[in-house]
Amino acid sequence: MNTTSNRINKQNPRMKKYIRYLLLPIFVVLLIFTGTCLISSADMPNVPSGLPWDKVVHFGMFFVLSFVNFVDYYKLCDGKPPMWRWIMWGFVLPVFYGALIEILQGRYFGRSGEWLDLAADIAGSASAMALILFTHKLFTGKEKKVSL
Repeated sequence: MNTTSNRINKQNPRMKKYIRYLLLPIFVVLLIFTGTCLISSADMPNVPSGLPWDKVVHFGMFFVLSFVNFVDYYKLCDGKPPMWRWIMWGFVLPVFYGALIEILQGRYFGRSGEWLDLAADIAGSASAMALILFTHKLFTGKEKKVSL
């Protein structure tokens, strides 16, 4: 068995790298899905009033998801990610995922899907992207241009 795994690693080290850098984002996605879809509203803990905690949680979850996606895709590309793919992986996919969650909540999970939740998801992902791109520019000294 050890010989087989060594042969696979030697034949396709890129596959091992893909598995490594996809597992963490998938784990984060599953945590977000569980928290936002499968836990009923009645099971949510009571929080102090004054802040829209639901939106803060959405912002935080999607900030973490996007941040993890950006960092892992950067490592997957050995520090040289194509900018449009990097933004697709770190920002666009999490935003579509957030929209899908809101649709699923409203239709299949007996919870309300809200536009403001999606706005908080987008704001969290956008903040992670701004932080990542700013630090990337700061440390590499390069300005990458995105062409659409």
